[in-house]
Amino acid sequence: MRKPLMVLAIAGCVAMSIIGGLIPILQGWIFFVIALYLLATEFETGRKWVTSARRRWPGLDKWIVRARHHKWAPRHLKEFEDLTDPTK
Repeated sequence: MRKPLMVLAIAGCVAMSIIGGLIPILQGWIFFVIALYLLATEFETGRKWVTSARRRWPGLDKWIVRARHHKWAPRHLKEFEDLTDPTK
């Protein structure tokens, strides 16, 4: 039951990220980072996707590192960064 709920949560976060990109009041990038976090911590395939994406696009890697220090960022973002660090 946990995996289908995580898939729904990830899809909801991606949708909120898209809406946040269109509406300036809503911080869409936060939902995108949360979706990546859920994907990487819950699914091994997702962890590989995020790691390869961070390796391929250094801008995404910098964005994740910057988001880690944001005041609204989830506390577990360090775990996410450690799991998907392309240098490890």
